[in-house]
Amino acid sequence: MWSLLLALAVAGGAAPPDRVAVRINGEDISVAAIDEPSRQKIERLQAALVAEAARTVERLIDQQLARTSGELTSPSPAPVTPQAIRELRTSRAAEFDGPLAPAEAVGKPDLAEDAIRHLLRQENIEAEEAENSRRLRAGRRIRLAVPDGSELERPLPEQRMVAEIDGTAIQAAALEQAASLALYRLRKEIYLERMRHIEAAIEARLWAGEARRRGMSVEALLAEVTRNTVISDAEVTAYIDKARASGRAVANPERVRQYLAFLKVHDRRSALLEKLRKDARIDIRLADPQPPRLPIVKTDAPFLGAADGATLVAYTNYRCAPCRSTHREIDRLLAAEPKVRVVFRDFIPAYDPVAKEAARLSRCAARFGVFVAMRSELLAREPPAFGDHWYDEESLRRLADRLKIDASALRRCLETGDVDAEIAKDTAEARGFGFEEAPSFVAQGIPLSGMQAAESFARLLHPRNPEPHPARGGPSVQ
Repeated sequence: MWSLLLALAVAGGAAPPDRVAVRINGEDISVAAIDEPSRQKIERLQAALVAEAARTVERLIDQQLARTSGELTSPSPAPVTPQAIRELRTSRAAEFDGPLAPAEAVGKPDLAEDAIRHLLRQENIEAEEAENSRRLRAGRRIRLAVPDGSELERPLPEQRMVAEIDGTAIQAAALEQAASLALYRLRKEIYLERMRHIEAAIEARLWAGEARRRGMSVEALLAEVTRNTVISDAEVTAYIDKARASGRAVANPERVRQYLAFLKVHDRRSALLEKLRKDARIDIRLADPQPPRLPIVKTDAPFLGAADGATLVAYTNYRCAPCRSTHREIDRLLAAEPKVRVVFRDFIPAYDPVAKEAARLSRCAARFGVFVAMRSELLAREPPAFGDHWYDEESLRRLADRLKIDASALRRCLETGDVDAEIAKDTAEARGFGFEEAPSFVAQGIPLSGMQAAESFARLLHPRNPEPHPARGGPSVQ
């Protein structure tokens, strides 16, 4: 299947005419020329765009077939047997008991068994989904039209066909929506790589033009700009005195002299380059990719703040350190912005019983109307070691007493399968948006990943800042 997809992508048509990346004083520099210094990296990013689009189109095909067949059901994989657990542990013993085994699992066979069971269950789910896909596709006429990497660098026209099932098209609008964050990250990386080379090309053209105007080589021009950069003893002494006054030790005055000379050279070159740039005619033709707007999912989840206001959806948990830090920043945000609404959704790593147990406690507390108090309890405690529990039977009973809820009812809630299903649904939702790890956020439709400060949230949510831009992972958006 993948070979077919990639073949279709490569054979998607003739390459478009080369685009102009930048015009400098009437001279055009093509995208191909800008790409040349990092050609392999650009090609890898374009291939990643094709792979992401292909994966998404495959998923859209399966979803469309499931809808038309009326088979919108969740996977029900075969139970994992004790024999299967023993066989996997025996075949990969070094991963559980040898020197490469995680420290958390050493000496804890029950923890290792739970991890193996989770792994095998995920494999069973994937096998069932693959079999369902084969069955749904049997006898269907499916045609793929995945664009090539250069076309995918920009959002596709909404009506463009990316696949066809029995004559019914799947359009690019569906692809762009389903893979918006992942496509944006790759497009942004390509853009930043090109902008780095555009800036280098602009600088080189400006130096060359000024050198021609003065009738000398670029090397001679740079030497002239940096001539007479002698650093006096007084300058060295002033720098050392200032450094020591701020608590920094300086042991080698000659290294200080070299550093100050470097700064003086840099400042002179930068000043001249800035003047040349101001006088030049520079037209950068590349467009900065626009960050995607994700749906704000706020139903069936606990929230803090206003019942109806600018909304921040937090996909997080109570174990990871950045998550816990961001919870404190959320409290700061709500104290400063009482009209903001913060919706909490679970985002659990692939296998993390500690984070999942806390999510169960939070979910059940919300059902009993004590989410705020439970959240405070979980954030006040240090997360238990991997494989341990937040509360034993006695401390769970005392917790229920503090929260004024029935301990037996709380225990029954924690053991129900629908709570786990809700947690899994939230996590799948976050991953479906393209988020890779917690904490991640949707702030009025803008995606964010990683630790965030209250001020960052406020800038995105406050109406005085209508055009926010995302941070890291990417961007932070990773």
